[in-house]
Amino acid sequence: MKKIYGFIVFFLFPLLLFAQNVSLYHSGTQFDTFENPVQQGFQKDFSRKYAVTLLPHINGFINFKGDGESAFKKLLFTRSFANTNVGNLGEARQNQLNGNANIYLANYRIFRTRNYNRELGFSLQLKEEGQGIFTNETITLLDSYKKFSQNEYDNAFNTDSYNQAYWQLGVSYRENYNDRWAFGAKVSLLNGLIYNKADISSSHLSINPNNSYTASVTGNYISSFGFDKLNFDKLVPNLKNMGAAISVASSYQTKSGYYLTVNLKDAGFIHWSKNTDNYTFDSNITVFNPDSANASARLFNGLKEDANSTEVKKSFYSKINTKIEFATSKEFGFYKPVFVASKSIFNPQGQFALINNLKKNAFVFSANAIYDLQTKLNFGSQIMVKSANMEFYLGSEQIFPTYYLSKSYFTKDENIGKSNPRAGFYIGINVKFGPKMQNIGTAEEIPGLNDKETGYVVRLSKKERKRLQKQNKKIDKNRRANDKRNNRR
Repeated sequence: MKKIYGFIVFFLFPLLLFAQNVSLYHSGTQFDTFENPVQQGFQKDFSRKYAVTLLPHINGFINFKGDGESAFKKLLFTRSFANTNVGNLGEARQNQLNGNANIYLANYRIFRTRNYNRELGFSLQLKEEGQGIFTNETITLLDSYKKFSQNEYDNAFNTDSYNQAYWQLGVSYRENYNDRWAFGAKVSLLNGLIYNKADISSSHLSINPNNSYTASVTGNYISSFGFDKLNFDKLVPNLKNMGAAISVASSYQTKSGYYLTVNLKDAGFIHWSKNTDNYTFDSNITVFNPDSANASARLFNGLKEDANSTEVKKSFYSKINTKIEFATSKEFGFYKPVFVASKSIFNPQGQFALINNLKKNAFVFSANAIYDLQTKLNFGSQIMVKSANMEFYLGSEQIFPTYYLSKSYFTKDENIGKSNPRAGFYIGINVKFGPKMQNIGTAEEIPGLNDKETGYVVRLSKKERKRLQKQNKKIDKNRRANDKRNNRR
């Protein structure tokens, strides 16, 4: 069974995560500020100066569409296609698995100045994106060749699938231009970890009368780690596959209270090193005794041997998932609706969402209608606890499919749920610390103005003590002046 799962891992889709997080747009969370660099993460007079990740932003979604939905659930639960019935064999019908993941492992943000609301942030992300396409015949063959009633099947294994994962180290900056306009940018250093692309343009399956079958496959395979085992070492940052990305954003506040943002997100590339493996194969593999437990392993090993004989190492460039995003919102007392439009530039992914935020003190509850260009209409919900210096959020953008897939997983019953299998989940906790960023006239404490120098430094020398005494007298004078000015108001 491990070999069967390995076949899926190497040729179809290694990482099965998909993530979009439009539900947090215009939320003022740290996730929002790093995804859209024009967004503010601090509140003047209330927020403290520094913000950090307490619990990394974890976001994952999985989606599968096709005749093999029940078989996919079985693979997800048991890592086996055994005893599955896909149907529609001989038509080369395709199943599709789309995905990307975006996990903020750490972020650190500084409220630089109250004037112009300048903010500077640093973030570390692990991102993954890709698409898997595979036929009903592929799934069936990995279960049992006896389910093929015909002798010949054209295009039985055709696919055009890719997957890449990379680290993203970003530096973001934003500031207000005036009372209406603001601008932000995020510059990122990318480090490629995993790249796989399988393109099978021609394939054929022949069921032979002598208890065997012949699989013919023509195509190419590009991989950053070849046919080596995928392990933790492949996820460690390196200096081999470097790249860069940039995000630029702008916002506008209308006189009537509408807040609009536009964001070109993650326009960039990765240069994969000259040690990247490229394979071209035109294989005809005959598998005898296909009833045996290792039949799929022998097919995989035959394809692997043919591919290894054509191995060429060379570098290339890959694009990352660049998006253009628009969002607008307005507060109506306790209710804040947010409309979001997000479209990927280099692939068909995209979302349109109406986020309905209901606020009561520090609690925010959201009920969201999200139309995805691939998964169609979704209903999401989230709960958030957000103050000026702490935020916790938990939610899903596919709440009902998530419930059914979770129930299906725990009961190991792949027949639970009527829609195609998909699930979404995200969670995060961020906190702020340090001095409050307040006006001099309203501040409880003004660093460098209210605080007198104390501590061991006054014991160092007479000269130092005299200097500090003079400085403290000046502090007292400034405090009295501030008190008089406040009393006159």
